[in-house]
Amino acid sequence: MRNFIYSVFVLSLFTVLACQDSEKVKSHSDDEESCVNPTKDPNEVKPMALMMRTMANYCDSMRLDLKAGKMVDSIKYPLMPFWSAEPTDSSVLEKTYFDHAERFKVAYRNLMSNRENQKENYELVIQQCVQCHSSYCSGPLKRIRKLPLSYQN
Repeated sequence: MRNFIYSVFVLSLFTVLACQDSEKVKSHSDDEESCVNPTKDPNEVKPMALMMRTMANYCDSMRLDLKAGKMVDSIKYPLMPFWSAEPTDSSVLEKTYFDHAERFKVAYRNLMSNRENQKENYELVIQQCVQCHSSYCSGPLKRIRKLPLSYQN
């Protein structure tokens, strides 16, 4: 009986070790394969979405700069012409969308040109983002709502 239990234990141990080794080989080859053939977004991210993501990153960085008392400028944070880029859904390209884009451009230019009121103008830029995304593509609203200066991490 002892030999049977010992044999089962040793066999189980070898099985576990063999599985762990194959997992290491599998994960290693998966890493190599993912570097050669990176996973692509099944939705094929369109240029407008990429620009919007860049702008969100800019705004998050501007928020930190402004909270630290630094000035922001259009050299470090250029205006992204998202309104001229290919959207994920072309049905958004209507007059109301372009009106929102125009109000965003005005707010953004005010932010960059009026250095005395950058914090207030930054908040107006974020408000323009919220207003537009309340009508079009509400998905990013959760991220946009983290961009005001008053947001606490």
